[in-house]
Amino acid sequence: MKEENVHATKFREAKASQGDPSTPVANLFRLDGRTVVVTGASGFLGTTVTESVLESGGDVICLDVLDKPTAPSWSAVEDAATKHNGRLWYYQCDMTDEEGVTKAFSALVTNLRYPIRGLVTCAGVSDNGPATEFPAESFRRLLDINVTGTFLVAQAVAKEVLKSGVTASMVFIASMSGYVSNKGVDTAGYNSSKAAVHQLSRSLAAEWGSRVGMPLIRVNSLSPGYIRTAATAEALQKPGMESQWTGDNMLYRLSTVDEFRAPILFLLGDGSSFMTGADLRVDGGHCAW
Repeated sequence: MKEENVHATKFREAKASQGDPSTPVANLFRLDGRTVVVTGASGFLGTTVTESVLESGGDVICLDVLDKPTAPSWSAVEDAATKHNGRLWYYQCDMTDEEGVTKAFSALVTNLRYPIRGLVTCAGVSDNGPATEFPAESFRRLLDINVTGTFLVAQAVAKEVLKSGVTASMVFIASMSGYVSNKGVDTAGYNSSKAAVHQLSRSLAAEWGSRVGMPLIRVNSLSPGYIRTAATAEALQKPGMESQWTGDNMLYRLSTVDEFRAPILFLLGDGSSFMTGADLRVDGGHCAW
């Protein structure tokens, strides 16, 4: 295809995918008529995201390495599905297993009432230890889960979007640790993996936002600051860690998981229609000092 024809085609496609100024502001966060895939759905952030999507009118496909959800708040997720007339599915899936991801998607697409138009990748792990002693196997595991797992699920979602011909939005959960190092903890592997998630989101946004004939897929990342959860409780037991972490940001406190609902819904929904290849940092000002 000649270059001028490529540009003309992309111009038409871009016009067709732009935001609608007649959309009420209240609907810019709505996800009606969409199915959203959430990985790590049994985790502290995954359950919050799942419940939020259901409340916003979407259906949710939950993927997690666990056989069944173990989160204490899972009953609230199921209640949200009932209350908001949403559909909720849970599939066991190892996001690092290419064949397993393919099989999971083959099974899950058969029961959908709405096309898949969203992805939030909450699946991820952290590990720490002195770099002089940190095992290569542990380093590879961090990259495999946090980066390769994100890519494989994003790839599977993109294939479904191609089949259905709809637009979509992906949100990769990265971290402020992709920008800076964490004081008081040795997390070279984790930090490196989250920096890779930033670059992965930019690269996929470039590819899936400009390819002729492919439905627009916006890809952004979200970088949380420190979150007060059971996962950070152990680190906070270290003497002086609480005061250090809270003092390292401009709001002088740790975040709570509910504070990421609106940012994620914004990135998923039409309110962010002109946003792709970007990172939304929600860190209390930690990286802005």
